[in-house]
Amino acid sequence: MPNHLARENSPYLLQHAHNPVDWYPWGPEALAKARAEDKPIFLSIGYAACHWCHVMEHESFEDESIAALMNRHFVNIKVDREERPDLDSIYMAATVALTGSGGWPMSVFLTPDLQPFYCGTYFPPAPRYNMPSFRDVLTGIANAWQNERAEIFKVGGQVRDHLQRANLISAKAALPLTPALLDNAADHLYQSYDWGFGGWGGAPKFPQPMTIEFLLARSTLPDEPEKRQNYRKTAVHALRAMARGGMYDVVGGGFARYSVDNLWRVPHFE
Repeated sequence: MPNHLARENSPYLLQHAHNPVDWYPWGPEALAKARAEDKPIFLSIGYAACHWCHVMEHESFEDESIAALMNRHFVNIKVDREERPDLDSIYMAATVALTGSGGWPMSVFLTPDLQPFYCGTYFPPAPRYNMPSFRDVLTGIANAWQNERAEIFKVGGQVRDHLQRANLISAKAALPLTPALLDNAADHLYQSYDWGFGGWGGAPKFPQPMTIEFLLARSTLPDEPEKRQNYRKTAVHALRAMARGGMYDVVGGGFARYSVDNLWRVPHFE
């Protein structure tokens, strides 16, 4: 029987609709259930092309005994980071704050009032690579929720306060988006562009669509036509470099997520 993800539109969420885990999408129903049943939330964030997301699904979320453990002790929420980048950003900041690194699948345990208190990424089904098994993580957190809840809320409060301070500092440091600042950013992109192979930086190389859109937008302004032409030339060169290599799907159209080499020849097969 499908779980609550069967009504969703996201391809990533639909991939998990027949897991034995009682997945919910992020929304009022799941959050109210956590509060009403006084259960912690297990939040799993990933995306459809994520290799390790599929590995963890096959190893753990399709395992009947692990799913039973999840369903007994947690309200389980699955989020597509490409559908909800706002949630991904918030809980990635929490994951980095608690562990020093991040990635996907992102595995976050929350109190019913949404304070993150334990975070990680991929967890294997059995202990390996100096990582605990996902089953052991679930069991340990379920026991802590029953017997050491004050410590959980203490950690959650510390994470919340840290993120609030970081957001306040970031807001104070933010510069107003003046035309001069935007042109300075476009100038830097033009000057740092790789005219040999296209794109910015070394391998792996990402398409960076927002960067290209930004340059194209700045190129349409009427003042300083020579500079505007440079922005357009940079964006067009990047698109043509990607289109000439293996990044471009000549059958279905579109581009792969990124290239593993400098020449845009070898896409990353996820």
